[in-house]
Amino acid sequence: MQINVTHPTIEEVFKDFYEVPRFQREYVWQKEQVEALLSDALDGLFDDNGSPTQSEYFIGSIVAYQNDKVFHLIDGQQRITTLFISLCAFRDRRVFLKDSVPLTSLSKMIQDEKDDANGIPEIRLRLKPLYDDAGDVLQKIAGGNIPTSDKGLPKSASNMLAAYKTALDFFIENFSNDVDKLRRFQAALTQRVRLVCIQTGNIADALRIFETVNDRGVSLNSLDLLKNLLFQKAPQAQFEQLTKIWQDMIRTIEDGKGEKPLRFLRYFVLSRYADARENSKPIVEENLYKWLGDNGEKIGLAQDPIAYAKTLLAAAHVYKQHVVTPCEPLGHIYQLSARARQHLIVMLATDKLEAAEVFEVAKQMESLFVAFVLTKEPTKALDIIFAAAAPQLRIFIDELNLQRDDHGKLLTSLVRMERLRCHLAGWVQPEIARRRAKIEQSLDELSLERKTACRFVLSRIAQHVETLAHPQAVNHLQHYWKHHIEHVLPDNPTLEQREGFDDAANYDRYKQRLGNLTLLEAAINCSIGRDYFADKRPEYAKSGLFMTRSLASSQSVGSATTFAKTAAMLPSFGEWNSKSIQQRHAHLKLLALDVFGYA
Repeated sequence: MQINVTHPTIEEVFKDFYEVPRFQREYVWQKEQVEALLSDALDGLFDDNGSPTQSEYFIGSIVAYQNDKVFHLIDGQQRITTLFISLCAFRDRRVFLKDSVPLTSLSKMIQDEKDDANGIPEIRLRLKPLYDDAGDVLQKIAGGNIPTSDKGLPKSASNMLAAYKTALDFFIENFSNDVDKLRRFQAALTQRVRLVCIQTGNIADALRIFETVNDRGVSLNSLDLLKNLLFQKAPQAQFEQLTKIWQDMIRTIEDGKGEKPLRFLRYFVLSRYADARENSKPIVEENLYKWLGDNGEKIGLAQDPIAYAKTLLAAAHVYKQHVVTPCEPLGHIYQLSARARQHLIVMLATDKLEAAEVFEVAKQMESLFVAFVLTKEPTKALDIIFAAAAPQLRIFIDELNLQRDDHGKLLTSLVRMERLRCHLAGWVQPEIARRRAKIEQSLDELSLERKTACRFVLSRIAQHVETLAHPQAVNHLQHYWKHHIEHVLPDNPTLEQREGFDDAANYDRYKQRLGNLTLLEAAINCSIGRDYFADKRPEYAKSGLFMTRSLASSQSVGSATTFAKTAAMLPSFGEWNSKSIQQRHAHLKLLALDVFGYA
């Protein structure tokens, strides 16, 4: 391996031409990182009085290989891009301040002539990103044609424009209109700031150096390092194909409501590999790369990086589907907790199941997730449960898809579903059973002190009984979620109502309990105000919700109809007191246990 290590100043760095290959990480630095680079340099190059120090300042390293008189950056492009943008900001600020000192040397650090393939001089930028996400913003910034808005720009291009504005703001804040101080900082930055430049003779050596420099994910995360590892294992002829697959995977995840690709990678690994563990716990994000590198041969990454990247892309589409267009039970989870994601570890293992079977798995995920929320158990513990279950579920599904009946035919849908339910019950039900007592206690105590949980349980019960009463009806949780929560015992009682309640001392506790609550259309809710129960009953009867109408009068029709069976679960009341609230609370609790599969 041929390596050349130098310690150039920024001025010396930008005497050469650089390109950022298409397969490299896009520009991701934000205001915080840009400000940190400039302020750290300012602090290191000048003392508290603003006088220059005698020392030089080191800002890290870059890894590059040279080809056709151009250096291709394999590591360090965030830093180099930021410095390049800062040089453009220096130039534009000095022009704005009408600096009489020529900009010749500064301009040459931004762009210069370079002979093309025919030996004809052409103006070239010192830095050229080749990835699509950069757009042409860097060229515009280098040419002094600054876009006025980032609207419609790709992500990296938007970040570059923001970095330019951050650098300008930094100069204005620290130097105001003092062009001499600004110029001195520019000189110090370009002449006394150094970095380590590691140059190799070819891309393979550069990739290996990159891996060594970032072995523990110090400067990059596991996702970036995995990308580098895939390119190390792939022949250079496949780089273009691998770049496209990787970019498609990242975009697929990020388009899914702004999901985090690194979290997807962790869930992907946990969903497939039972031994992705550290001290018996699921592997954490920062150690993913080491695990993937150590197990590259076993998991097929080393032998066929293109195939492995395609597997990641396919999984990304599954992940996005379960976030953006989730089936109903997963939608319920997101309604209860918009940030919930651990269930996706298991859902990533369902890519070979039919839609109805995926729905069944999702139902079990809802059941377990709700149990954790009701009992206030940290949902982080679900990582351990799901990471243990997902690889086993994948193995089970692979075997299920190969199983045949006694006549040599593939299993029918009914038999497959029965076996799937049995497999799921084998690990979900023990988890529910261990929490059963706490679940019941939580439901016994459920009130509007836990507003989201209370609304969720009410909405799911309303949805459930409506489905029982009208089996053919299509209804979604969001329909019930939009209804108002109605306090049967008024939330803001008159003194007469409070004192007239049979347990006046505990009025405030009773009014918040689940048994005293129902869902009601906004128009009806506004019309009844804080009336007595006797006055509200006729209005409850007008509600479109079975659960609310049942408060006013029995919904039973006949003796064996679905209406009658459902009505038996929600009896009506002639008066409303503490006993009524307790009785209805007990009925709602039983319904909740049935809804979530805890009965």
